Amino acid sequence: MFVAASVTDWGSPCRFDQPAIGVTSLLSPRRNPVADTDRRGTLVKSYENAAVIVSGIVADQLRHPTPCPKYDVAALIDHLVEAGHRAAALGRGQAPPPGDQSPHVDLSDAPGQLRGAAQQAAQAWDDNSSLSLKHTMPWGEEYTGATLVDMYLAELAAHAWDLARATGQIDKLDLSLAVPALEGARAMIKPHYRNMVEPGAPFGTEVHPVPGADHWERLAAFMGRDPRRTLGP
Repeated sequence: MFVAASVTDWGSPCRFDQPAIGVTSLLSPRRNPVADTDRRGTLVKSYENAAVIVSGIVADQLRHPTPCPKYDVAALIDHLVEAGHRAAALGRGQAPPPGDQSPHVDLSDAPGQLRGAAQQAAQAWDDNSSLSLKHTMPWGEEYTGATLVDMYLAELAAHAWDLARATGQIDKLDLSLAVPALEGARAMIKPHYRNMVEPGAPFGTEVHPVPGADHWERLAAFMGRDPRRTLGP
């Protein structure tokens, strides 16, 4: 699980009352042999997936537990929006600040903020050179832009699944995102990232998916969630 920014956080708010149309088209069609295998377009698409899930949450679900330890639905929405802004800022070459505090976002504003951040991310990551730039993160490790795209794709997708699981919206998840998000997660998650600070932080131990698990459940399991576990104490 991507939790404390001071250890693992892998954020100017905008409001859009309607879904961003064709956000992925903001990414330039030009490609080179390196960029052909990148997941920038899928990262941008993952924002809309998250916005759809958040749009389906109602106020009386905000205190529901989620599969992400220590986060209820309200806190995870705040964290998800903050992660979306951080991913866009990194594309602009801005290192995220240390700390674990995500500004509170009203439920009615959260989908618009995610869609606004998607447009910012599409523009910020458009240049192919962004994939090879190196960034030093608050916890001291250096990553290329390509690795950070994988990191935030995995984060946005996993937290969208967390919220969908917590609020009964699994059927609203975008089926096209789970496989590339899992590929991105496998590309950047090192074994020593699991249970670094305490159990489950930044990710728990990989869970073996049950036979017949779908791609979203496989992503959740790789990220340390048990997709079939009953939520709550």
